[in-house]
Amino acid sequence: MSQPTTEEAQPTLLWKSNALSKVKDLKSATTNSQFTNLLEAFDAVDQRRGKNVILLTRTSVGWTIFEYVGSSACKVNFKKFRINGLPLGGDPISPQTYIIAGKDRVSRILHDENGYRLQESPRHAEEPASPWIVEAFVPEEETNHGKNLTWLPHFTLRPSPDELPAAIKWVSANLSIRNTVRAGGSKHSWSPVGTTSGVYVEPYRMKLSLTIANEQPVYRADIPIDVINNLVRAGSGNTIKEMNRWLWEIGLAFPYLGGYDGQTLGGVFPTGTHGSVFTRGPLAEMIMSTDLILASGETVRIEPKDGITDREALKRELPHIRLIQDDSYYYAALINIGTMGVVHSYILKVTPRFHMNEIRTASTITEIKNKLREEGIYRLSGTPLDLKPVDMESIPPTISNGISDGGFKDQPLKPYHLELLINPHSEKVVITSRHPTLVAISTDNEMEFTPPGRDLIKTIHLTPRLTRPAFPTWLQERFNGLLSWGFDTILKLFPCMIPGLLDSAMDTLVDDAYTDRSFNVFNVGDGTNAIPALAGTMYVPVSQDQYLVALDTIHETARQYATAHRRYQTGMVSLRFVKGSVAHLSPNEDYCSFEFIFTGATTYAQNMLNEYEAALRQRLGENRVWIHWGQLVDSTNGKGRRAQYTGFKRWAEVKKDLDPEGRFSGWETSAL
Repeated sequence: MSQPTTEEAQPTLLWKSNALSKVKDLKSATTNSQFTNLLEAFDAVDQRRGKNVILLTRTSVGWTIFEYVGSSACKVNFKKFRINGLPLGGDPISPQTYIIAGKDRVSRILHDENGYRLQESPRHAEEPASPWIVEAFVPEEETNHGKNLTWLPHFTLRPSPDELPAAIKWVSANLSIRNTVRAGGSKHSWSPVGTTSGVYVEPYRMKLSLTIANEQPVYRADIPIDVINNLVRAGSGNTIKEMNRWLWEIGLAFPYLGGYDGQTLGGVFPTGTHGSVFTRGPLAEMIMSTDLILASGETVRIEPKDGITDREALKRELPHIRLIQDDSYYYAALINIGTMGVVHSYILKVTPRFHMNEIRTASTITEIKNKLREEGIYRLSGTPLDLKPVDMESIPPTISNGISDGGFKDQPLKPYHLELLINPHSEKVVITSRHPTLVAISTDNEMEFTPPGRDLIKTIHLTPRLTRPAFPTWLQERFNGLLSWGFDTILKLFPCMIPGLLDSAMDTLVDDAYTDRSFNVFNVGDGTNAIPALAGTMYVPVSQDQYLVALDTIHETARQYATAHRRYQTGMVSLRFVKGSVAHLSPNEDYCSFEFIFTGATTYAQNMLNEYEAALRQRLGENRVWIHWGQLVDSTNGKGRRAQYTGFKRWAEVKKDLDPEGRFSGWETSAL
């Protein structure tokens, strides 16, 4: 059932008249009406009664009536209504929501140990004794983007940033410790990191976008002005897409990103998501400061020991926030997998906005191994860390001739961003580079806040440099469901065709130039992202060419798996390069990320990933292969993972200090 995304949105009201009928969506009859108290609201209901159905619920500022067309709903038992997703009027235990259908037929949502139900009720005139706690909803079954996970929370909360501390405090005071708390994200994770059967905190209202200049003066006076100008506060519920637009409009941008912009910041940072700018670590290393809500409702601000906040100024301006400036806490909180509290907001270090040019060229496994051996990735990727992307725009990169300079033909030497896309069943490789480039204001005016492609006619009329290959992009945008169905059908009927289809798909990606705003170039495209898919990522060290050994191992494992099972990987493998991180739950040395992509209907994806992981561990060593916490993970192989992280012991100590009762513990805690 669809849910409202704002307080004013009309909830969807469903009912089912009998066992043979379909569930019906009652149509809205009027716009909603606001009232200051319950008596006024019921008086208004009396004036509207008839065959229509009325939903009456408390809001943070009063009461709201929603009216629905219900020609025969008045004859339906209240048990026929579907209440999943309906608002609870600010109190998850004592709901303040009524449904009125027909004359004198009043029902109220109630809660007990078995969950929520709708029960006939007398009309109430007095205001409820319980205060408004938090916007909450009757839980409904949740499904992730990859459709490999479903979960049903016991409680579903949707707090605003201001409500969040009191909401978490209320949970600890009123619910047993069995109701662990999990902050949700965009549901893009394929691991259970965002699931819970306890308290599910939805991110949709936890949004903030502020420059430091618009905050209380609590920051150190000695921070250089060029640093201050690049610091912003962002709510954990903000999506990357929302931030991209807001940042660009104020002259800023993320310095690097992954390929998907629908994730929330509170989901993308704590799981270790990364880009492929080799001089940068995971995206979480943009974080300068984290405001974290603990189980007690206390707000702690976590920063490194030389953090940006002035302790005395914070005590004076925001005395309710406890400041922790300690490197080990900061390193633990960067990638905390949601196990220490609920993030209220972050202060992020971004960069002046910039444009990039993307080049995609064809290559082979043999060529990339020859040119990347002896740690050649350091020669062919990476730009100086002290050089901002906007500064690189006016410095054209040297384009390789592919022979004497040791680079990849028609690709920049040492581009800002470099990644490889391989077919694990063939020799085919697509090399993608992205590098800052200078764009005229008039050209920027043709660009938008999403990658081109949805409008085929407009895309065709754009200069070729301003769009990826037009027809394949448009086809993915408009017909991703059909494409997915077609590929899944081939997967079932003719699996041996998959390697050739992957080669053909990779051929369509080759493109000599695509120039756009930086965030659009980082984004692989709305159509590609909308295709149902599964993915698992493993990290291996770059040192001593261990990632090239891993590349051979992956090809051999894919061959053996196809021979033994007549099954093939149904997507490509993406290789991205990431600087070693200071985060305790991340590789602390430079690493290559192997992302294994499968279509959503690949039922054996986890099994094939397990084979890859086992082969890599056998070849490279047990503690030389790490995982991405937000992607497919072998849950049966968890206990040994802690030994992979040199900072795990300190991470566990910080986790215990911040969450002593385990209120935020979940799947990943037991896996470690």
